[in-house]
Amino acid sequence: MNSLEKTLRYIVLGGIFLLPFVCLLVTTSLFFPYITGKNFAFRIIVEIITGAWLALALVSSQYRPQRSWILGAFAIFVLIMAIADAQGVNPFKSFWSNFERMDGWVTIGHLLMYTVVAASVMRTELLWRRLFQLSLVISVFLTVDGLFQILGKVALGEGGVSGLSARIDATFGNPIYLAIYMLFNIFVAALLWAQQRQAPQGKNTALSYWYGAVIVLDTAALFFTGTRGTMLGLIGGGVLALLIYAVVQGTKQVRTYTVVTLIVLAVLGGGLKLAKDTAAVKSIGFLDRLASISLSDNTINARFLNMGIALQGVKERPVFGWGQENYAIVFDKYYDPRMYAQEPWFDRVHNIIFDWWIAGGTLGLLAYLSIFFVTVWAIWRRDTKGARAFSVAEGSILTGLLAGYFIHNLTVFDNVTSYIWFGTILAYIAWRSASHEAAPAVPSNDILNSEMLPYAALGAAILTAGALWMVNGNAIAQNMTLLKAIAPQSNPSVNLTYFKQASAYGSFGTQEVREQLAQGASQIAAATTIATDTKQQFYQLALTEMQQQAVDSPLDARFPLFLGIIYSSFGDAANAAAALEKAHELSPRKQTIYFQIGQTALARGDNAGALTAFKTAFELDTSDSQARLLYATVAIQLAEDSLADQLLAPAIANDTAADQRILGAYVSRKLYAKAITIWQAHISATPSDMQAYFTLAALEYQVGNKQLAIAALEAAKKQDPTVAAQADPLIQQIQAGTVKLQ
Repeated sequence: MNSLEKTLRYIVLGGIFLLPFVCLLVTTSLFFPYITGKNFAFRIIVEIITGAWLALALVSSQYRPQRSWILGAFAIFVLIMAIADAQGVNPFKSFWSNFERMDGWVTIGHLLMYTVVAASVMRTELLWRRLFQLSLVISVFLTVDGLFQILGKVALGEGGVSGLSARIDATFGNPIYLAIYMLFNIFVAALLWAQQRQAPQGKNTALSYWYGAVIVLDTAALFFTGTRGTMLGLIGGGVLALLIYAVVQGTKQVRTYTVVTLIVLAVLGGGLKLAKDTAAVKSIGFLDRLASISLSDNTINARFLNMGIALQGVKERPVFGWGQENYAIVFDKYYDPRMYAQEPWFDRVHNIIFDWWIAGGTLGLLAYLSIFFVTVWAIWRRDTKGARAFSVAEGSILTGLLAGYFIHNLTVFDNVTSYIWFGTILAYIAWRSASHEAAPAVPSNDILNSEMLPYAALGAAILTAGALWMVNGNAIAQNMTLLKAIAPQSNPSVNLTYFKQASAYGSFGTQEVREQLAQGASQIAAATTIATDTKQQFYQLALTEMQQQAVDSPLDARFPLFLGIIYSSFGDAANAAAALEKAHELSPRKQTIYFQIGQTALARGDNAGALTAFKTAFELDTSDSQARLLYATVAIQLAEDSLADQLLAPAIANDTAADQRILGAYVSRKLYAKAITIWQAHISATPSDMQAYFTLAALEYQVGNKQLAIAALEAAKKQDPTVAAQADPLIQQIQAGTVKLQ
């Protein structure tokens, strides 16, 4: 092996061993600091190691992948997705994704390259063991980081309070991403433990205890993420591994332990369900979340509604689907009004089956599922001599890992760290099974002789440099510029310049640049300290960019809605109505669009149109309390008092009517008595709301009931003596008749 070959090999191995550190990156200099830095690092490392590997593979078959059903299935999946993305409704976004997700075909393409390279170059059990051990060390570091979040020494990425109820996220910014990362590490620690126990010198060694400690620590971290799908994945995968081991090879003692374990889990699960309302369970976040698992749970119900929406999309495009990153279009088109309590925009089904079914159609989904099928088959397949590549213990753990990962993905979706782990496990199983069978390299014949290695290396370096720039150059520059555009600057004109620069890069973050620009322009429209000329420049740029975005993605209701909001913010109600009508055509059952249509109609003086819009939004799902209150607010503003009374009657009964919009509408018409009735009912239902007493006092004072106003304040003091400092001066002013209400 000459020096150049060694150098290239070390570059490949160095990159592979660098990937476990990607999860530690939090790049505050980039937009979406928990997402983009990790993904750019993954792509850059993979591009470099692929270039170095390509030079080696061209001159030596020992660096080429051995024939493998796993690698073949993965390659077919990536190919089918390329076809699906190319014929999808937005090929550019399908290929490149955006800053928030950093997914798309470019990511699964990189993942395939990484998997092939790792399976080709990591040719010894020692190398794999060292890679796994390195990851376990990093996982323990992250567990400690999560512990500090619980203790309040390190801030939670998603915000919130520390303590046992906290959902830790370490360097991931999302508890879900940390959870699946820990699940992989737990099973890999179990795998190394089993291998250590099987080794002649392995029983009761320090390494065995170390692996056991990692399992305990990482399991604790996983549970403190509060991610229910992953907790169930760990339990389900662990039980499956234990059952397989007990059935295939376990002794009577192992089978007894298995039965006892199942009984204990059943008892613990039942006990947790019975104790779900106790203070002890409520005080510990992950126990509370586990105990609250129910088909009637709001989050779980939303998952099922999303699946129903996705199924409508599958029926429309059943073969190759809509292309990656296009579920948002399906979500808008087939929006279920019962989703009103969820966020207004979903770009994932949060179920891996439906996500790939939507993205790649039936062919894409089957190709994805085939990866799991052939991987499990490779784990348990016997060769011509009846031997397996993996022991029963190893096979059980790896099968449990794949099952746990799949269960996790039934409620969420992948991110770059779970992708890296998935690719790593596939590469390990592919290498081990192919090596066990002495499978030939693909291709096995010579391509270039060894003397051509310098030229191959030069060519690979040129290709790598081009890939690095094409995939990452403009994208990173655009990302950093966008961050400057939304950051406070000395003058709004500076922000505008940065927005122009960010958009000019034309990379895959352009949609997010335009959306941030639209939001900024809408906010600036109402600012009194910004020059009119600057406002107009923002307005014109935001209009131009969002109009182009609507052209680039003509089936997405999000962009005409943004366009309508921009028009409305700058007083152009006519054009706003036209844009919002387009949004309505693309998403005919979405309440938020009707709300905006109604507000625009009010601005145009179309009272009947406004009332109709809010009425329609409310009637899409009458359990939507916000739609009810908005409809009632407009009814009050338009003097439709009997309609408002009818709408508010059930809201008063369930204590949702004490809303500032309702208050403002009644006060604007000086209908204080109606507001008094609502706030009296609210105080009776929620006596701990101190502000409500002050609101009631103000209303009573407005109608001349000074004594009742004072009584409300005295009731507040009785309920909470600490408010006396505010209430007593106000009481004195009421008695003196000197109160000045704003």
